Amino acid sequence: MAIALAFRRRDEWIAGGVFAVSSVVAWTVLVGALESWFGWLPEDVSPFDGFHVSVLLIALLGLIAALIARQAFQFPLLMALVAVGSWFLVTDLVSNGGNWSAVVTLLIGLAFFARALRLEGGPSRPYAFWLHVAAGLTVGGALLWFWHEDAADWALVAVSGLVFVAVAVIARRSSYAVLGAYGLYLSAIYFADRWSGSENEGAFAAPVGIAYYFVAPLFGGFEEGYDEGGRDWAAPLTFAVLGFLLLALGVAFSQRGPTTAAAER
Repeated sequence: MAIALAFRRRDEWIAGGVFAVSSVVAWTVLVGALESWFGWLPEDVSPFDGFHVSVLLIALLGLIAALIARQAFQFPLLMALVAVGSWFLVTDLVSNGGNWSAVVTLLIGLAFFARALRLEGGPSRPYAFWLHVAAGLTVGGALLWFWHEDAADWALVAVSGLVFVAVAVIARRSSYAVLGAYGLYLSAIYFADRWSGSENEGAFAAPVGIAYYFVAPLFGGFEEGYDEGGRDWAAPLTFAVLGFLLLALGVAFSQRGPTTAAAER
């Protein structure tokens, strides 16, 4: 923080902001380390698993530090820490894991989105970017929690991906397009694996396999069985269709608005 303040006095805005972000993260880690040292943290604690005052205290003090630093440094990236702290504090306070935590996360994401839209028209517009990112991640994460088991669920994820892309065009925020494309990609992984009749989960090219093993453990793996026999053409065809779909969306939406720098803010 001392380094951040020194940079701010020299009008080094970006450098000071980066060190301010680092100081907030370090402060939050310090609070957790002290609680662990004093024996205040429960053993094997996991997020949203029971009510723990010590865990809530870490989130609260980290959030307060992020709010103070944001006010002092006016650095937009600090809004990301504010969003993370707010989400964790509220979700852990009013929920206990499972579906209810996902519902709370969804509601918080919608609140982030509404707040971000309010910031768009004023001088605080740079802060809206990180709120949009937080809104997309929380809403998308909640939807994935509910929809990850069968073909109908992953079809809904694909539809949600298209909705995210549409929101990106309406709100002029590319983060929703990135998340929407990733949702389509996850759906393609599921259907390619299912239609190919693969006996080995994630047995595709390296990028597909990496994505599969990154996502599947979050939900305990994909439970649905595979068809007998292999269809080697199914996976390449699925991702080829996805690629053409993304290309078509990009071309269609790029023709709807101006290509000036103002449209890319």
